[in-house]
Amino acid sequence: MFNIQWFGHSMWKIWDNKRSIIIDPFDDIGYKIPEDLTADILLVTHTHHDHSNISVVKGNPKLIAIDGKYYVHGIPVETFSVWHDEEKGKKLGQNLLIKFQLAGKNFLHCGDLGHRLDQKMIEKLGNIDLLFIPVGGKYTIDAKIAKDICHQLQPNLIFPMHYNTKKLNYKLDDVDVFLKHFKNIEYVKGKKIKITEEFFKTQKVVVFSYE
Repeated sequence: MFNIQWFGHSMWKIWDNKRSIIIDPFDDIGYKIPEDLTADILLVTHTHHDHSNISVVKGNPKLIAIDGKYYVHGIPVETFSVWHDEEKGKKLGQNLLIKFQLAGKNFLHCGDLGHRLDQKMIEKLGNIDLLFIPVGGKYTIDAKIAKDICHQLQPNLIFPMHYNTKKLNYKLDDVDVFLKHFKNIEYVKGKKIKITEEFFKTQKVVVFSYE
């Protein structure tokens, strides 16, 4: 169906045999900065340096970084303006939730979401098949709030992100704080996985390794 690659933090590449999407490329935060990286579409949830290093992505991608509805390379994309903190952006500014569709599945990348989602927003987001959600706390929602949002949205596949690893050069909570709320966890050896329909039979959390 399609492939998913995690580069660390909140940066992902998602692609099928026709199109490729990169989300929230980072600059120097400890992870290796990819080279020779190309994409058709580049999605950026907010302008902080660990999410918006757009120069790393070559190939003249279509950049989407503001609130709105788009249709690019046959892919519908919709962004939803939320906050990076619990004080309506007074501390850390705005953030986008970015929803898009590929291979008949609905993806939602939460960027640096910093607060709970009310029922009105949950209804706006609609059906979500794959959820990419920060779980490390400090600058974003913590593991408990992330768990609650997963319960609200009921995605098939949950991809935790923005948590502490040995490579990250600042401290966040470990992913295990989030994982303890779930029973069905799939550990991926490495940073890349091919997603097939088999993955959607039951809800599971997919965890990549970054050493």
